[in-house]
Amino acid sequence: ASKHHEIEVKNLKPGTKYVYQVICGDLTRSYELRTAPREGSDEAFTFAYTSDSRHGKGGGERDIHGVNAYIMKRIFAAASHHDARFMQFTGDLIDGYLNHPDEMKLQYANWKRAVEPYAHYLPFYAGFGNHEALTTVFNDGSKYGVSVDRFPYDSGSAEKVFAEMFVNPENGPVSEDGASYDPEPGVRNFPSYKENAFYYTYANVAIVSLNSDYWYSPSLQYNPEISGNLHGYIMNQQLAWLRKTLSNLEKNQNIDHILVTQHTPAFPNGGHVDDDMWYDGNNKPRPYVNGEQVEKGIIERRDEYLDVVINQSDKVRAILTGDEHNYNKIKIAQDMPRYPDDYEQEKLTLERAVWQINNGAAGAPYYAKEKTPWM
Repeated sequence: ASKHHEIEVKNLKPGTKYVYQVICGDLTRSYELRTAPREGSDEAFTFAYTSDSRHGKGGGERDIHGVNAYIMKRIFAAASHHDARFMQFTGDLIDGYLNHPDEMKLQYANWKRAVEPYAHYLPFYAGFGNHEALTTVFNDGSKYGVSVDRFPYDSGSAEKVFAEMFVNPENGPVSEDGASYDPEPGVRNFPSYKENAFYYTYANVAIVSLNSDYWYSPSLQYNPEISGNLHGYIMNQQLAWLRKTLSNLEKNQNIDHILVTQHTPAFPNGGHVDDDMWYDGNNKPRPYVNGEQVEKGIIERRDEYLDVVINQSDKVRAILTGDEHNYNKIKIAQDMPRYPDDYEQEKLTLERAVWQINNGAAGAPYYAKEKTPWM
């Protein structure tokens, strides 16, 4: 129980069912897995997508220390019933917002125990959300104190613990080191993106999973001088990686469709209109590094993200999001109102339309619709 095992299995045939066994002492358990079709296959398939399974109302299994196990079991059962080939779960698996790695790991373990009976057969990819926050908290006399991403980053950050608890592809960006705002080029100053930003392919589909809560400092919007990243902000190095990754996938003849997923909607509709990539239409919120604000505000960065996903790609079909505890979808297009009335920065022209599909209904308390320019 004290060891974590990751075993790489090679030379499997595509589109094949395999029986595998887990043996521990005298105990043997048999399970089954199905490999992906050959690369580029246009065989139809179903996959599952959701997010936000932190504890819900009602007690019992709806709140097993940070996890709504009651709903998660039913979601995985439904996915299995519909023959889903994999599950993409993008953020807020747990309550989080903790300051001790061991308690964080306990909540993650509770999540994995809830889905374990199905995950032996159905692979899942876990993305990063704001409730994955693991923080260092300073007592400044206020009710909640001052909270920043836990450090040292290479051993105790939210990103480090997440990578220890889940197995994801290791093909994402390295970190925000080397960006224009890096205070000490050549010195490691930022957390790793290892296994919290990545992409993978299945048949002729690619899914790019971003981290819009990287280096998240929950107290930043109230106390910018502490430095850290904003909830919903894609920082420079990750955006550059996204641009390069989509460019490569555009050229890949085996890929016909791309889905981009991150926890925070580009256009929130209910529950997070005051943050995500909108902040009530206020462009001033942005990350601070070493006490200095970065160049681009949240709406400017949202537009740069949309430019990459929509204008610089022909294969991206949809953006999959969560954070808001409901289901909604919206067609992002040029004729959609996207700015506050007093917006003075340059406005982005969209060359085509892409759907944003939000499914944050995996058990966290539900949110109602709010008023926005686009809804």
